[in-house]
Amino acid sequence: MKKKDFLEGLIVFGVMTGLLLPVRLFFVAYVSSDWFSSFGIISSISIAILILTKKRKLGKFGEMFERQIAKLQSGKVGKIVYGQSIVFLLILGGTIFAIEQGNSVYVDLKEQILEEYEEFSEPEKLLEKTGEMEIQDWVYGSIGMFFAIFYAFPQLAAVFAVLNESFDGWILHFYTVAFVEYLELFGILLVFRFAFSNKQSKFVT
Repeated sequence: MKKKDFLEGLIVFGVMTGLLLPVRLFFVAYVSSDWFSSFGIISSISIAILILTKKRKLGKFGEMFERQIAKLQSGKVGKIVYGQSIVFLLILGGTIFAIEQGNSVYVDLKEQILEEYEEFSEPEKLLEKTGEMEIQDWVYGSIGMFFAIFYAFPQLAAVFAVLNESFDGWILHFYTVAFVEYLELFGILLVFRFAFSNKQSKFVT
């Protein structure tokens, strides 16, 4: 039974990835390079798959899809998925907000940091320093960053903005892409949960 579940999960994941990822990449490459403008495309396709599944139009794949979604929504796995999504959304959204604030509200502080710390203008040196950091350095840094959110947000926002500028905006780009993906995934999970909560499917065992 576990082997069957694993194979079904692998098939569903492969089909969904093979369908959704090319659509997203095609939109960004040929329609708009702004990832936020593509928001909703994956949701629309996923909802269409959901409707076809509910109408029993997808055959065996629909049965596998419904079983896997139902299992994903229940028990410990469901709590982990929802909890992880919320945590990542907070981290990603908070970082995007901090960078935007650093480039606008705290731009003077950002310029001051750039003047006082020349190494920020050389990404290679920054990467070299991070490579020299020990595990405890990352732990202490993460703890310090957490407290900085509440007690030194202007400085934190300015540093994030400086780092983003040092890497030619790639940090903001990466976090924006990840935020959009997780936000859409979270919305899709909620839609699936509502759709399958009213009546358990005969295919779910």
